[in-house]
Amino acid sequence: MLVLRRILILGLFATLLSGCGSVPPVAPAVGETLPAPGPAPVAATHVIDAAQSDVRFLVFRAGTLARLGHNHVVRAAAIDGQIVLADELRLSSFVLRLPVAGFRVDEPALRAEEGEAFASVVSAEAAAGTRNNMLGEAVLDAGRHPQVEIRSLSVSGPAWAPDVTVAIRLRGVEHRQTVPVALDRQPGRLVATAVFEVRQSDFGIVPFSVLGGALQVADALKVRMRLVAVPAEPLR
Repeated sequence: MLVLRRILILGLFATLLSGCGSVPPVAPAVGETLPAPGPAPVAATHVIDAAQSDVRFLVFRAGTLARLGHNHVVRAAAIDGQIVLADELRLSSFVLRLPVAGFRVDEPALRAEEGEAFASVVSAEAAAGTRNNMLGEAVLDAGRHPQVEIRSLSVSGPAWAPDVTVAIRLRGVEHRQTVPVALDRQPGRLVATAVFEVRQSDFGIVPFSVLGGALQVADALKVRMRLVAVPAEPLR
């Protein structure tokens, strides 16, 4: 009897020790299937359609003699980039490139669109002079920095009006800010619009001035942006 009791105690002890080991994976029962992993995030790439898009910069006069100057509309005639729109909006991204050689200054139709603040007539010679100053070393320095680049860093908010934190690279300097965007998904195309301000001083630019600063360009510029993007063609 004593021997039998010892055998039972040793068996129980061994059972307890075996329970401390790792638990082997449980195989699914016959006819049972394990749940499939969730679908991978889906993203669609769209390319910017430059012909339908519009990016313009509104430049304002300042100083005590501002009445002697003009406000200006600068349009980016060349636009390149893409928008990657994901089902999970926070995974979306975009990049936009604006070659500064394609910037156009004070086109009459755009000045008319912008209203009373741009109602004064700017001659072709004056517009050309403004463009030369803008592309020169003191402002955009087009010879060394041929394009402006805007790329997204993060996206948050609702799908129809997200807030996009962007990095704007201009004249070799990168500045980050958050821009509210209106997003409109249409059949066969995507339309993103935004209006925001940038400051020349954020990029190391001293605003152009004459007459000891009595007539100058305001530091803050308004940016109007309407980007139309179409689905990228599938790889062949």
